[in-house]
Amino acid sequence: MRIPFIKKFKLRLVRRFINWLNFILRICNKILFTRLKLPPKNILIYKIGNIGDIVCAIPSFIAIRKNFPKAKIILLTSPGKKGMLGAKELLDGVRYLDEIKIYYSDDIASARQKLKLLCDLRKSRYDLFIQIPDDWIKLRTLFRNMLAVKLMGIKSVMGFRIRTVKCFWKTQIDYLIEKNETENLIDILKLYGIKNDKIEFEFNISEEFKKNAEKALKKKWDERYDGGGIIVAICPGGNYYEKKWPAEKFAEAAEYLKNNYNAKIVILGGKNDIQNSEIIERRLHSRNCLSLAGKLGILESMAVLKKCDFLLSNDSGLIHIAAAIGKPVVALFSIRNILGKWFPFGLRHEMLFHRFLDCDYQTRSCVRKSVENISIKEVKRACDRIISKL
Repeated sequence: MRIPFIKKFKLRLVRRFINWLNFILRICNKILFTRLKLPPKNILIYKIGNIGDIVCAIPSFIAIRKNFPKAKIILLTSPGKKGMLGAKELLDGVRYLDEIKIYYSDDIASARQKLKLLCDLRKSRYDLFIQIPDDWIKLRTLFRNMLAVKLMGIKSVMGFRIRTVKCFWKTQIDYLIEKNETENLIDILKLYGIKNDKIEFEFNISEEFKKNAEKALKKKWDERYDGGGIIVAICPGGNYYEKKWPAEKFAEAAEYLKNNYNAKIVILGGKNDIQNSEIIERRLHSRNCLSLAGKLGILESMAVLKKCDFLLSNDSGLIHIAAAIGKPVVALFSIRNILGKWFPFGLRHEMLFHRFLDCDYQTRSCVRKSVENISIKEVKRACDRIISKL
């Protein structure tokens, strides 16, 4: 794509501004902290976020473990408010983390609660603090985190970086396609000497969850489970209403897959997705549809996904889970983020999106418009391409 000169100029300004902010952070790092001289014995990784954020960071966690095999590694994380899913549900029992410390936004609502958290962390005497920076993290947040780390008595740090600014936002979204989040985080760690020659994902899915997934599918389809046709997982939900493709269109896509490929449809999601799953169920004959929305935990959903041929989904944590376990994805994206950053890891996927819209890319209605512009025909063709490669 040829980029007009004025747009190129704006993109250069954005990049220089980000570089300037990171230069300021490097100066602050040199003033406040010391370089790591000896292999650390006690590492605190800080990564907040929901399921998608944590899945994309897993290769970074594994890389840190490989570079510091003898260290005790603790993950400090928060999914936000109580009830939100995150690292606690996803990473229970994994070998590359020794401990996961969880806090919720409700737990640090007051200054006293924040101070108590810092005092509790200080008692552990960490040698190294590694910030796995969020895409949207702001300069003032990083300054706050630096101060918190200093108060914890930690002498060495990594990962304090600005990644995105909202200057010329429409131009960035219209003309940029960036690396996905998994690769971006690995690249940041490389800047601090943490080497990684292979991107890996690892989960601790119990045998019980695997058996439950097998049982759920066989109970629904009995002998037809091993018969003809494919199994397609559909996730019509997501954390943000404006990022959701209409459930009626998911239903039409599901009917197309049933009629043309004899597909069995498995609907995944949380309790908030039950209403959308019912819309899809009503469109299909009950023999062809199994709704598990709101019925499974995240690792159980992962076990079910392993039994499916591919996933059709909104931009949600499940697309990153599917990619992590090697399943192709048809993913539907809005213009809420710079495109590419939150694409699932790997090359087997089909990403659908619309940009160059006649709105500001800031309002919820504009973000919603970008998703609704994805046509059912585009989704059908994307599914066709995925199926042709199975």
